[in-house]
Amino acid sequence: MKRNMAADSPRAGASGGDRAWDRLLESVSGPLVACAAALPVCVVISLSAGAGPFDLIAGLWKGAWGSADASAATLGKLTPLLLTGLAVSMAYQARLLNIGCEGQLMLGALASAALASAASAKSLPASLLAPLTLIAGAVIGAAWAYPAVWLKQKRGVHEVITTIFMNTIAIHLCEILVLGPLGDGTAIGRTGEIGDGAVWPPVWQYGAMGLTAAPFFAVVLGFLAHFWLSGTPWGFEVKAAGCNPESARAAGIEVERWQKRMFLLSGALAGLAGALEVVAVHHRFYRAFSPGYGFDGITAAFLANAAPGWVWLSGLLLAGLRAADKWLQLAVGISPSSIYIIQACLLLSVAGQPGIRDGLGRLVSNLRAGGRVQLGEHTRTGEPESRP
Repeated sequence: MKRNMAADSPRAGASGGDRAWDRLLESVSGPLVACAAALPVCVVISLSAGAGPFDLIAGLWKGAWGSADASAATLGKLTPLLLTGLAVSMAYQARLLNIGCEGQLMLGALASAALASAASAKSLPASLLAPLTLIAGAVIGAAWAYPAVWLKQKRGVHEVITTIFMNTIAIHLCEILVLGPLGDGTAIGRTGEIGDGAVWPPVWQYGAMGLTAAPFFAVVLGFLAHFWLSGTPWGFEVKAAGCNPESARAAGIEVERWQKRMFLLSGALAGLAGALEVVAVHHRFYRAFSPGYGFDGITAAFLANAAPGWVWLSGLLLAGLRAADKWLQLAVGISPSSIYIIQACLLLSVAGQPGIRDGLGRLVSNLRAGGRVQLGEHTRTGEPESRP
């Protein structure tokens, strides 16, 4: 029955190459449209700050990729943005929207830092401590996502409302715990430093700046998620459950079970993002641990049209913006707050993609129709045909 569903789809008659090309265009159209919409905003911000029209764009590039230090900083910020974007994308495959990545990331980071800090005193071997630290973050992230999907399926409460509330609870819960039983006893609000066995060492060192394998690990996870969704029967069932739940149920697919699994996987990825920040960057948990990576992950996901295999591209764009904010103020004299304006424009342009695509489609259709009318008039008057 699954094969019949696929055969009855509107694109069933198209060749595999055409379908792959259409999917590629749909995936990359988000970043392209968003960047095109953000360019005039960058020019306006530059002019309003008294700089040249393209000074902001040049400053963003130089602050993100202008040196080895800048490139390492950008790639370091890619990890949480990519994983939270991947978390949102995976939940969206089942047509669920996980807005709670910020809280799941925070609790996952706190759990992994507390575990690694406590276990380092017991001299656990690195081969055991390193995976346990990541597993703890992923498990806590998934556990924090469970109430939202349970309320969705049992009580009909929309997951967006639930996850927003869960974010607030998680942030304040982390603050209470890190100032209390899980803190290091200081008023700063932090856990103890994790042991060396849990720390990811840098694979590339340039002066004081080091780069671990965390961003490359996150990219590999994104590609694995893409191949799992596009090349396995389970991925087909997830997409079917998200696209048309009623038809999927008629085909024998357990829609509710797949929704629950994908939402828990989404929470696990967000918790894993927090754990990787602990082991690769901060080596402990702070009260102000995340500058909003969980919310930026929503932008990263929908910039790539929720395609897991392309979230790395939108994640790189947002990581470059975050890495360049201080450079803008020091070298160009533009406030770092302009980054948030650009991110808002990116998100708005993504939200308006369907209207933009429809408008462009109508424009192309009108141009083609006008060309056909003109060609017909030339034919009736006996004039030589001209190509539109």
